[in-house]
Amino acid sequence: MNLRTNLRADSRTNLRARTRTDLRAASPADPGARTRTASSTRTGRITAPAAAVLAVLAAAGCGISPTGVRDSGRPPVISYSPTWVTVYMVDDGTLQPVRVPVASDSTENVVKSLFRAGQQPPRPGLTSELTGFDYYDIKTTRYTGPSQRSEPTDDLGYRLNVIVTGEGRVTRLGLAQITCTVRQNKQASIWSVEITRLFPGTPESLGEHSCSEYKDLAGRGVRLPP
Repeated sequence: MNLRTNLRADSRTNLRARTRTDLRAASPADPGARTRTASSTRTGRITAPAAAVLAVLAAAGCGISPTGVRDSGRPPVISYSPTWVTVYMVDDGTLQPVRVPVASDSTENVVKSLFRAGQQPPRPGLTSELTGFDYYDIKTTRYTGPSQRSEPTDDLGYRLNVIVTGEGRVTRLGLAQITCTVRQNKQASIWSVEITRLFPGTPESLGEHSCSEYKDLAGRGVRLPP
């Protein structure tokens, strides 16, 4: 900040020198000229160029470097890209895979997407044997039975219990929809699917299943997961 102080001191010295010169040049015939000159000199301001220099030097003395306008580009745009999973719908009594969007490929979202697809089929001609039933909950337990589905024997997976509600009994085709949908998307971790109907009425287990037992229900050209 010494530059600012020195500049102001130099400015005051120059003003005093100009004042003395103006006073000597004033006419004796006009006594008021000396007074007017002194008054106008005392109230004089630093000229625009001097003010600009003062501002630059003051900024430099404070460690501030002037910068130009920078273009940072367009603001970021957040886009949403859904995850797609495969669910099994029914077409003329056979299983047909259909891709549907979900928020994430968690096991719960996969099962929920199957029940939603039954309410609003992704394309004409598709139906669901799960109409009239609702998803209620899922639970996972460690699968400790002997491997019978070509999985490595030293790496055990999980059993998924899908709990549904609704009147009546879930048909074999409906059980296949649930089982094959889970196995299609979770083959690495879910080895078997157990299905339980909770209410109304007495809760009942609908058995533990793998998709391979429903190969006879596969549509033409459809290859089911194990």
